[in-house]
Amino acid sequence: MVSQTAEYALHAVLFLANAGGGPAVAQDISEATGVPKGYLHKILRRLGKAGILGSQRGVGGGYVLLKPASQISVLQVIKATTGSTKANTTIADGQDPIHRLIERASGRVDDIFQSTSMQDLVETAP
Repeated sequence: MVSQTAEYALHAVLFLANAGGGPAVAQDISEATGVPKGYLHKILRRLGKAGILGSQRGVGGGYVLLKPASQISVLQVIKATTGSTKANTTIADGQDPIHRLIERASGRVDDIFQSTSMQDLVETAP
């Protein structure tokens, strides 16, 4: 239900949250998270457009969280990068029992992602 792009974004935001909100340069984020640097730049731009990240130029600059990690939900990061957590289904009929089950499960996943902040992830990291 979560794309690789969204997972990469979560790792990048978690890295910044662990760094007190930043700043951190893309090279450091890439090395720490294993996200290819070229692809990371695309993800960081999406997070910037969503108002999750900002950037500071110059010496000591880099990417920063625009809000405290406690105010950024996992769902916000996912939606900023992929737009949705919904599973792809080919059956359009909402009366189909499998389709209804998938929709119910997707709603529960969204609730969990919305109620989990990036700070929660920082605090549960080993």
